Amino acid sequence: MSFDETIIHCSAPALCGIKPANLFSMHESVFSTGKQKIHEWRPYFSKNCKHFVSLKKADDRVLFFVYDAKLLQQLLSDVHNAHYLAGKGYPVQRGFPAVLAELLHRLAYNDTFPHEVGLFLGYPLCDVIGFETQQAQGSRYSGFWKVYGDVNDARRTMELYKTCSETCMKWLNSGLSVPLAAEKYRFALQTCK
Repeated sequence: MSFDETIIHCSAPALCGIKPANLFSMHESVFSTGKQKIHEWRPYFSKNCKHFVSLKKADDRVLFFVYDAKLLQQLLSDVHNAHYLAGKGYPVQRGFPAVLAELLHRLAYNDTFPHEVGLFLGYPLCDVIGFETQQAQGSRYSGFWKVYGDVNDARRTMELYKTCSETCMKWLNSGLSVPLAAEKYRFALQTCK
């Protein structure tokens, strides 16, 4: 997969504003082919509150955290989510920038993913807690994440993410750039409301 295809395949829902964040990795050689594009895309995506964070890992991989700041702040402002993160040692009392910085630090320097990353990715809190407490066993459904709560709602959400990624990939393959594919999808969503 090319750099652009990887970005669309792995982060279209966050870039299109239907998911708070996406997390994925790519080999450093693929990253080096698209590094300049990220710099070119940043001003466009930043004005729409979408951001790319790349973290170099020790195994010749680059970890990408792509997030929609508005959706992520909204998710983190929920009292239950904030309480959960505070219990995990996040500085929720210092606000969104401090919580985000703590997550990025953990992603960059921990050898394993912290369980709470699922919350940042938009997974329901009950599913994040279920995954953690049941050690990834006994889920009621498995797709983009393991579901311990409402299966029907999870399936609808997963289908929305899949449709978004497939649609944006189709537009990318027809000649649109990553920013234009994301913009076209966001525009289509707004006109359907």
